[in-house]
Amino acid sequence: MIEFNYFNGQILTSEQTKIHVSDLAFLRGYGIFDFLRVINNKPIFIEDHLDRFENSAKLMGLPIAENRERLKEIVSELIKLNPHEILGVKLILTGGYSEDGFNQSEKSNLLVTAKPFTFNNPLLGVKLMSYEYRREIPEVKTLSYVIPIKMLPKLKEMHADDFLYFYNGLISESSRSNVFIVKNQKVITAKTGVLPGITRKYVIKACEEIFEVEERDVSLIETLNADEVFITTSNQRIVSVTQIDNQIFNGGKIGTVTKKLQELFLKVE
Repeated sequence: MIEFNYFNGQILTSEQTKIHVSDLAFLRGYGIFDFLRVINNKPIFIEDHLDRFENSAKLMGLPIAENRERLKEIVSELIKLNPHEILGVKLILTGGYSEDGFNQSEKSNLLVTAKPFTFNNPLLGVKLMSYEYRREIPEVKTLSYVIPIKMLPKLKEMHADDFLYFYNGLISESSRSNVFIVKNQKVITAKTGVLPGITRKYVIKACEEIFEVEERDVSLIETLNADEVFITTSNQRIVSVTQIDNQIFNGGKIGTVTKKLQELFLKVE
C-alpha cells in the first residue's frame, strides 16, 4: 500500500518525499519531532501533542509554517489517505536548509508522516539496562538519538529492550519512554531531566482516581528496590518492566498496580 506524507505544503507519496542534503537535521541533527497514535481514525491527545510540538519548536528557535488548525487538518488528511486501524503520526520540524552547514535558515522544513504500527501484548514486560546518561535538552523531543543508537550493540549483548537513564544516582527516563515505580501501592515518577510525556500526564491523572501518586526525584537504588516498575510511551501506552539489569520484579510478571493502570488508562483514552 502506498504511504502518503505531508512535506512543506504538499501531500506526497513516500517515494516522492525528498529533503535536500543541506538540511541541518541531516548535517547537524538539529530538529524536533512529536509522535501521536491514531485509533480507528481518532487522533489520541492531539491537542497535548501539538502543545508540546509548538513548545519544542519555540525552545529550539524553529518557526512552524502552519498554524495549529492547519496542523490538525494535515493530520486528518493523512489519516484518510493512510487507512489503518492503528496509525502512528509523526510531526518533524528540521533546522532547514543551511548554506554553510551551521547557521539556521529562516525557514524550517515541516514533514508529517503516517505509518501503521501494532501494540505489543500488554501482559508481557520488558527488560531495561541502566546507563549513566542525561539528555542535553530533556524537555524537548529532539531528533538526536546518538547515545541509544550507538549503545544498541551493548543493549543486545545484555538481552535488554531499552535503557534506563540515570545521572548522579537519580533516574530520569528511558530512551523512548517515561519511567514509574510502585512502592507499597504508591505510584512514583521521576521529575528531573525528563521529557513531559503525554501518556505520562494521563497516567498520572488515572492514578489519582485510585492510587497515591507522587512526582519527585527517584534514585536508581530506590528503583531497583521497587515493588513494580513500568514505562509509558505514546506507541505502547503502559508497559511493565519485569527486569532492570539483574534485578527481577514480581517474579518476572506484570504487577497488580501496573495491570490496573493499564485498564484505567484505556478509559481515559
